[in-house]
Amino acid sequence: MSYLAIIFVCLAILSQCQADLIGDFCTRSSNPSVCGQVIRFDPRSNGADARGLAEIALENAVSDTQASIDVAKTVSNPSNKGIIDTCIEVFGDALDTLNQCKLLIPKQDRSSISSLRTKGSAALTDVNTCNDEFGANEPPQLTQASARPIHCKNMLVLCA
Repeated sequence: MSYLAIIFVCLAILSQCQADLIGDFCTRSSNPSVCGQVIRFDPRSNGADARGLAEIALENAVSDTQASIDVAKTVSNPSNKGIIDTCIEVFGDALDTLNQCKLLIPKQDRSSISSLRTKGSAALTDVNTCNDEFGANEPPQLTQASARPIHCKNMLVLCA
């Protein structure tokens, strides 16, 4: 479950009043349990509206993507340098895309919501590119690190 997906759900129902907004969003995610744990863990989520939840998810996606870059740098060696360089590049592209999303979350117009969905999907694709490059030979540390932004970006996609 990803923060990107949650952000998309948040924006889609931004104007609706819900008794348990987090629960409503997370039931639409691919992993409601993880979604609920991740969002509820952040103290800012208590009483947050859809936009607030989207911002929390986006901040986590940015942080986790940066952490993936850091891990990629530590597992680089001569035998995987080319693939690691690709991972670092696509993670950087994902970071750039996520940072563009920050400007779109406050907006409620259809164009901004559509752009947020597109950018969230692009960031998710960027992170998946690293996994695809390695296949089954991906270092376990990188597999684990890159799984977090994938979950976060999926939540962002749901919120838009």
